[in-house]
Amino acid sequence: MKLHKTAKSRRAIFALVGIVAIASLVATACGSDRDDADTTTSAPTTEAPTTPATPTTTVDSGTIETGGGEEEPATPAETTAAPTTTAPPLPMFGNKPWPCGPGDASGETWQGVDDDSITIGVGDDRGFQASPGLNAHQTAAVINFIEKCNELGGINGRQIEYINYDAAIVQAATRMTEACDQVFMLVGEGFSLDQFAEPTRVGCELGAVPAWTVSVDFAHGPWQVNAVPNPGDQTPMSMAAHGRQIAEDRGFDITQSAAMFGNFSATQETWYKVEVAFPEYGYEFDQALEYDINGETDWTPFIQQLKDAGAEVVYFTGSCPFFYQFVRESAALNDFDAMWLTDANFYDTACSTVNESGTLDQTFVRMVFIPFEEADQNPATQHFIDVLDEANNDQKTLLGMQAVSSFLLWATGAAACGSDLTRDCVLDEIRKITEWDGHGLHVTTNPGSNEAPTCGMLMELTGTGYQRALPEEPGTFDCDSNWNLSVTIPAVTDAQLDENRISQKHLGG
Repeated sequence: MKLHKTAKSRRAIFALVGIVAIASLVATACGSDRDDADTTTSAPTTEAPTTPATPTTTVDSGTIETGGGEEEPATPAETTAAPTTTAPPLPMFGNKPWPCGPGDASGETWQGVDDDSITIGVGDDRGFQASPGLNAHQTAAVINFIEKCNELGGINGRQIEYINYDAAIVQAATRMTEACDQVFMLVGEGFSLDQFAEPTRVGCELGAVPAWTVSVDFAHGPWQVNAVPNPGDQTPMSMAAHGRQIAEDRGFDITQSAAMFGNFSATQETWYKVEVAFPEYGYEFDQALEYDINGETDWTPFIQQLKDAGAEVVYFTGSCPFFYQFVRESAALNDFDAMWLTDANFYDTACSTVNESGTLDQTFVRMVFIPFEEADQNPATQHFIDVLDEANNDQKTLLGMQAVSSFLLWATGAAACGSDLTRDCVLDEIRKITEWDGHGLHVTTNPGSNEAPTCGMLMELTGTGYQRALPEEPGTFDCDSNWNLSVTIPAVTDAQLDENRISQKHLGG
């Protein structure tokens, strides 16, 4: 496993071939009918830093007094203002300054921390043979931000170094064993089978601020905070509410619903939550079809079952290329017309570029991030694009933005710790942040509470592009305090949550 020193050289960006087969990656908030929505919120706007106009000379945050000794107060005619100079304002990312900058932090305070550097772990499942390059774009975005952070001075002067782990889905536990001995914390990583790595992570008490979580064990694990929480005991419901309204508008019947999901825990647990929660909003699932994540030789039997059941709305959890793509191509060949609901990982050019013929039209994607199509109205989205453009990275994806939000959250906590950089300090500082929007990238969350957000939107894939479905006003989300439904599925019970909703399963009592 090679240690990359980003202060010396810039890594080449990974080529993306597939996108993760996971429905619960982005914890979008969902809920009741839009007629019951509390508010429609706009994306935060950038506020320029102000320069204080005072008769003193300022250096950093201190003040140098001008003059000395006691003197008689000067008359107004005799008063002379000293020239005002200020330290250069911190560069902005979105609606807040970057958490990166120079400093004099020092000390070997924790594994992976020394006078000059902080070594973190990033990673994905790019080596999975059934979907080569799986989520490499997510890690590439984090690396671009590490490089930019180092250009700005690092974290209080310490440069960030990283080890890039490839879990290849089935090797998550092995990679976690390596990380336990090598890094300070995991930041912006995402492993599809994270439940298999969780006993090892908890055993070595490794902290994490992941891009996303899948299993209940990890989503509620100790020493873990997620920028956009995806708790296992809650289901965001904006997709159900928005989907119901669109179905009504377009003549589809949600009482004739069906589902397709992969035969592994990541998609199974996601489907189980939908199965429990969506009937609260009128959905009736007559078919739930499980497919092989290693691929199917023929998707026609699945489509025939959906047709025979009279399905009009289909919830699909998995990857877009290639599984969903093959399903929809089979549906077109067999004249099966339906409305399809999917999760945030379907907002990706890897999905839209395979839809030149329109075979994937009527695909609706839940979101809690401002889409790239509206970057001109949201500074954070534009700044995200700018950082990746500077690194010659043309793979702008939602999961990349989600991973970057977690990186910025981690960097904010780490910067607040100064020289005393420990896992506990970083997590404690993060938990003090009760309102987090990734500097304006997404809806406001409360990471420390591990509560799913109660705002959301729905995008529609049409041809090779995406457009807003609901709400229609650019830069906004629909919000409702009821769009967060508590659920109980077997995995929640198995996780042994305590009164703070933290899993005790791997803590050994």
